Amino acid sequence: MLSLLISAALDSNLQHHALGLERQRLRKTEEKLKQEVNSQKGLLEQLHILHKISLRLWHSHSLDNMLHTAVYECIHALDIDRMGIFLLNTENGLMRGTYGTDIHGKVTNEHWYCAAIHEHFHAKSTLDKKQHITISDDSPIYHDSKQVGTGWNATISLWDGDNPIGWIACDNLITGTPLKSYHAELLKLLGVTMSQHLIQRRAQDELKALNLSLEQRVADRTAQLEDANRRLNQISREDSLTQVPNRRMLDERLEEEWRRAMRFQTPLSLLIVDIDHFKQYNDRYGHALGDTCLQKVAQALSDVERRAGALLARFGGEEFVFLLPGSDRENALQVANRALEAVRALEISHDSSPVAPIVTVSIGGKTTIPEQSNTQQRLFIDADVALYEAKSAGKNQAFVL
Repeated sequence: MLSLLISAALDSNLQHHALGLERQRLRKTEEKLKQEVNSQKGLLEQLHILHKISLRLWHSHSLDNMLHTAVYECIHALDIDRMGIFLLNTENGLMRGTYGTDIHGKVTNEHWYCAAIHEHFHAKSTLDKKQHITISDDSPIYHDSKQVGTGWNATISLWDGDNPIGWIACDNLITGTPLKSYHAELLKLLGVTMSQHLIQRRAQDELKALNLSLEQRVADRTAQLEDANRRLNQISREDSLTQVPNRRMLDERLEEEWRRAMRFQTPLSLLIVDIDHFKQYNDRYGHALGDTCLQKVAQALSDVERRAGALLARFGGEEFVFLLPGSDRENALQVANRALEAVRALEISHDSSPVAPIVTVSIGGKTTIPEQSNTQQRLFIDADVALYEAKSAGKNQAFVL
């Protein structure tokens, strides 16, 4: 009986101990499961936040703004105390800073930073091994090349296909938040997100630069064409020798001023200027000096009348024409006399002229108020008649009807 009692007591004790172990195992399993659930829940929350950050980065108006936004948002919303983004210059293999955080977690501009890749073990390691992330727990944390604490730190590489484009460095210096099971996955996704945004932003910037270049080229070509058209238009309306308006320009302006004078019943005057004995000048001095004489006379006549609307044009050969809108006979005669004096003042020698030892001109003019009964042709005929009168009277003078 005693054996049976002892045996039963031992069996009961063993069962109780086994039950305790089973309960302990279940409790640990339950705690582990709870931790996994909490970890998954934390990861989902962090991924949701990362998605919101990604949307903000998508709407950034520039690469600089995007990098600043990324650092600011991540240290304030993700389980990260400090963060810095570095971009790789593939031409010289240098890492350049963009934005990061100081030892107090304040976002700072770090564009001044520049260093070779080999000076950073983790960056070089991720590049050599083509790793996307390296995480070290309970390791030294540095700032400005000086150790400022201990904790976990991570280096996340950014890639465009097989080509590295930069790195993200982050740690838990400020709060000492322990490394969580989802950190590796979260930081890896952060790297993928930043890589995509950098690639997209660079493509946009390159496209924008290309568009600006094309727009500038189109604008330059348009300006060149407009300038060519202006020059062509000027050439088509300018006498190539004397650089004053030609017969075509005179005809267009006469048509305009004739209609205006007829509409408002205002006077319109026309003066024909002819160089006296110009054929003899060419025979005596040659055509080269004859062309020079025409140029000098044209320049002198151009300075005679500067009122708005007045026009001096080369009519042909040695003849020039003044078109004087709004000018009555008295004013037209004054202009003619000033023209005579301007040519005389040039004192161009003319030994073959029976009029004077210098080049002179004769001027005939007509003033009219346009009506339906008279025409532009009639105006020219009358001015030519007046020119004949001036020449018949001895040349070197003006006659205005």
